[in-house]
Order: sequence, then structure tokens, then C-alpha cells
Amino acid sequence: AYIQDIQAILVKFLGESRTEKAIRVFKKRYGISPDEQLADARFINFSEKLLTGAVGSASAQILIAKVAKEKPVSLPDVLKILQENKEAFASSKSFENQSYQLRKLTDELKKANAALILQDKQKDDFLDTVAHELKTPITSIYASAEMLQDDPEMPDEIRDQFLTNMLNDAERLTRLINDILDLEKLATGREVLKFESVEIKAFISEIIHSYDAIAAQQNISIIAENISTAELTMDKDKFAQVLLNIISNALKFVKPNEGKITIEGKVNTENQTYLLQISDNGPGVPVIDQPYIFDKFYQTQDQTFKKPKGSGFGLAICKQIITLHNGKIGIDPVYTKGARFFV
Repeated sequence: AYIQDIQAILVKFLGESRTEKAIRVFKKRYGISPDEQLADARFINFSEKLLTGAVGSASAQILIAKVAKEKPVSLPDVLKILQENKEAFASSKSFENQSYQLRKLTDELKKANAALILQDKQKDDFLDTVAHELKTPITSIYASAEMLQDDPEMPDEIRDQFLTNMLNDAERLTRLINDILDLEKLATGREVLKFESVEIKAFISEIIHSYDAIAAQQNISIIAENISTAELTMDKDKFAQVLLNIISNALKFVKPNEGKITIEGKVNTENQTYLLQISDNGPGVPVIDQPYIFDKFYQTQDQTFKKPKGSGFGLAICKQIITLHNGKIGIDPVYTKGARFFV
């Protein structure tokens, strides 16, 4: 590990003046040359202790270990940070609600971690990405809590905004954790589907009506066209989750006052299947991304393309659900008026 790399981390949390002064004292005490570039064990331990006062012991160890390339940040490491945050909140009665939220999140993160361990394929990449996704809202919660603790006389309006931001980040974590658990159950076959006979035309009408409020608010039309009547055997709730996810994605990309989402359905009597197509008039999915959009956490490679908010699991969950129905899901590569998904 290089001293300048660790010094850069210290500056971010302690400030340049305090960091430089501390390092000067350290080098003088141990007789280390000012030109020394490599960090030995003494300097690493010193840096961890210096950071502990600012971010907590678990966070300090993880930050320094990351720079020293000792080990990657994993979900258990994230849990340690979360535990420190929880204990900090518990010290103030004004943070009782946030402390309760974080205790719940800790339990859910443990369940998510146990579920992720079961996934042997691509486990390392998956854990790294999950840790990255979890760190963002956790860092935001930590920063907000630190601001509230440092300024007990903060105006009520600003304090309420910080608390609101913390709850929003907690909700984001909860959604991500629930999606992780749903995907794990589907992938490992622990999710038992409840099949029943469903009249598809009425079912689609019910789905569309659930978007009446948001469609009216944004002046977007969601319509069913050429829907053939048919009785389909499905898990109604899970199949609804698929359609709701695809429509919700379309709503993120179509323009208000111009957006149009169309659902079509027809029977193929030759092979006894039913084809559903969900089309929109948004920008479409870049060709480079189309083979990968059903992968977990996939991010578009097109830098000009709008990235929607979400956990990154939605379409991966849809694929698992449709696979359990012995069906197929995909995107129409030749459709040019927007995006068209088929089931």
C-alpha cells in the first residue's frame, strides 16, 4: 500500500490540514523519511485509529483495507457499518424511529446475505455489486445522521428534511433486499407457484386500471388492443408482477403528454401458446444492451441513455417467473418505434 493512497482517504474524512499534521507527527515519532512512499503495518494501524474517531472502527478498517487491497468489501462488512450506525442512532432519543428502521434493515440484510451465499454461480461478482448498491443509501444515512448529531441546534425544517432523506434511503434498501430475496427463491425453486385458470382479457384490463391515476397525472395512455379471449393457466399474482414491472419500466421512459403503452394478445392454436406484446413509444432499448437487460444489475453501456431508478432486479425476476411458467420473455429486436417486450 502507498502512503499517498491512504493519505487521500484520510483527507476526505479529516481534511487536508489535520491529515498532514498527523502524518508529520507520525513520521517524526518513528523516524520515517519524508520521502518514504510505501506504508508499513504501523502506518496502516495508525491510519485506522485516526479514521475510527470520524467514521467508526468497522468503517475505518474497511476503508483502509480497501486501499491496502487486503480484501474486497462484502455484505458482512456492510453489516458491520450498519451496526455502528444503529448504535450511534440509539444514543439519542430523537433517533428512536431511525434506530428501529435500521434494526429491521439489519435483520433483513442478514437474510439477504444468507440467501446470496446459496448462489454459487457468479457469486463473487454478485456480492460485489450488491455491496456497491447497498453502500450508496447506507452512506447517505450515515452522513445525515452525522450532520444531525454534530448540530443539535439545527432548525426544525432542515432536521425534518434530513430525517425524511434517511427514511427514503431506508425504503430504498428495503426494496433492494426484498428483490434479492424474491430472486433467490425463484432461482432456487423454493418459490411454489399457485396455478389457476385466468381469463386473460379481464386480467389485462384489471392490470391497466391499476395505472389509471398515474396515467391521468402524466397524461399517458395505456391501452389494450386486439386481445384474444383465452383461459390461461398461471400464477396470477406472479404473472401480474411481470406485467406491472414491464409497464412500470415503460412509464419511466415515455414522455408525459405524449406517452403511449399498448398491450396486445393473441392465441397460437398450432402450439397452444398465448403471445403477449407490450409496446411503448419511448426511446427504445439500445441494441448493445438488448442481450443483457434480463441480467441482474445490468447497466446500459450507452452513456447518453437515461438510467431509470430501481434495484436492477426487475427484469431478472420477470425472466425467472416466466421460466417457471414454461414460457419465454424477451424484447423484439426489429421494433423501431420504441420498445416492445413479448411474453
